[in-house]
Parts: sequence; C-alpha cells; structure tokens
Amino acid sequence: MKSKQEKFNSDVDYLPGVLDNLRQVSILTDLKNQIPKFALGNNRDLRVPSVTFFFRNSLNDIHFITNFWLLRVLDALTIRFEEFPVEILELVNLRYIALTYWMKHRFPASIAKLCNLEMLIVNPGKFRPIFNTSFLSPEIWKMARLRHLLFMRSYMPHPTYALMGRNIVSLENLQTLGNVINFRWTKEVHDMMPNLKKLVISFKHDGQTKWSSYCFDNFVYLHQLEILKCFFFAKSYLKYQDPLPMKFAFPQKLKRLTLSGCRISWKNMTVVGSLSNLEVLKLKFHAFEGPVWETNDGEFRRLKLLLIHMTDLEH
Repeated sequence: MKSKQEKFNSDVDYLPGVLDNLRQVSILTDLKNQIPKFALGNNRDLRVPSVTFFFRNSLNDIHFITNFWLLRVLDALTIRFEEFPVEILELVNLRYIALTYWMKHRFPASIAKLCNLEMLIVNPGKFRPIFNTSFLSPEIWKMARLRHLLFMRSYMPHPTYALMGRNIVSLENLQTLGNVINFRWTKEVHDMMPNLKKLVISFKHDGQTKWSSYCFDNFVYLHQLEILKCFFFAKSYLKYQDPLPMKFAFPQKLKRLTLSGCRISWKNMTVVGSLSNLEVLKLKFHAFEGPVWETNDGEFRRLKLLLIHMTDLEH
C-alpha cells in the first residue's frame, strides 16, 4: 500500500510501535477524549516531522504537541483556537504553521523563538473579518527565514518605530505578504523586503490620514513583485471616500493586479496599461471612475484577463 511505502499511519493504537519510522501523522477525530490517548504520556522522543489535524471542534489544550520535539510542519486549520497556543513556541524546529484563530488577537512577542519558521498561515474561520483582525508583534521583523505570511486581516508594525533600539533583521527571504492593513510602504520597508513576489494590502480611510502618507508610489521599488492586490475602503461602507491622489507606480515585473475602491479617473489608466508583463487585471468597486475609457495604442500587450466589476463605465 502507498500509505506503508510513505510511512503514513492513522491508527492511534498502533502508533507506539511505529513512531520511529513515521514521517507524517494525521489526527482525525470529533471527540476531545481521544486526544490524550495520542499524547503517549510524557514521551519527548517522538521524531515525527509533520502533523495534520482533522478536528471538527474548538480545542485549547494541545500540550501533547510538545512531545513532537522535531516537528517541522503543523497544520491545525481545522481546530478553532480561542487563544494563541503558546505550547507550539517550544517547537523550535517548526518551518510551517497553519492555524484557525477566531477571535481578535495579538501574536505574542515570543513567536520570535521560532527562528526556523518559514510559513505562517492564520485563517479566521467562519466569523466576520472585523472580529478576526490580528496584531503582529514587532518581533516579526527578527524572523529572518520567513518566506510566506498569510492572514485575513493583520496590522503589521512599521519597522522604524516598532524596533527602535532593537536588532532589526532584513526579511530578504519573504516572498508573500497578505493581508496587511494601513501599512506605510516607506523606503525602509521595501529595502527590508527586496524579494517580495506577492502582496495583498488593504487601506481603510479614517477621514484624517492623508493618502500620500502610505507611499503608494514606492510599490515601484518592489522589483520582484509579480502579484499585487490593493483594496481601499471608506470610513462608511455607504459612502465613497475621496478619490486617491494619482501617485501609483508599479514594478514592471507585475503580472497580476487587483485594485478596488480607488476611484481614479480612467484618464490615468496608462499607468497600468504600460506594464509590459501584465496578464491579469481586476478592477473592482469603482477602482476607476467615469463613463468613458479611451485606451491608447501599445497598451496591455500581454493582457489575458480583464475584469471590471461595480463601475459607472459606459463606453
């Protein structure tokens, strides 16, 4: 059987005899009382590198996970955590973490202990995004091996102020960042993320902050960026915010671009049309406004997909 060849086993009772040879453990259960059965006492010599949960209830006590001291992959998206599971911070060999975290939360500063972490995925579950906003610790800027950070909504502290007097590490390995909120894309930031390939970013207008303070024009310095999704929201969803000042600039490697809520005039579309590698363009919720869009020769040479949704465009 393929499962035996890959050293995969899901029989909880059989685990004590095969733990030394297992490469992956999957836990499938609806009942909390089955979990201690898997803990195997205080055994600290479980050499399984990957654990995946298929669990249909909330769970707060996962102390047994510390038995897997060599664990590299922890996929717990099917478990709904009410508090951050601090037990996983003991697993310093973790490279991949996927969690479902369904309350407004802050990540502990001690997450920097996971110095080998490469991917962090946080899923809000079934609750509305407004109740699933995460607040990243400034220590996130010290995790030099990070490659992918994926959230539904997250506030990320700016490095200039978050790490004053602390050791700052460049996140030069970071390739994916999404979804960060109201983040200022200053020169310090793009210098610290020079290899970013995918960025999902949202801005919520507070009625006071000037749009120019978010430095949209600095996107152009993300020379490796291939995918950009940028969403703008008014203070009230029933009213449009003021149109953005046209200071967008995009890197030439960009292949996929999604814009929403910008309310920019179609006359400024040449900034997008001049992107020589652009293949997918999605314009949502009045990204551009006006009844007429006059295209120019030589634009959109590689475009394969164009989506225009919720607009006043007529011609």
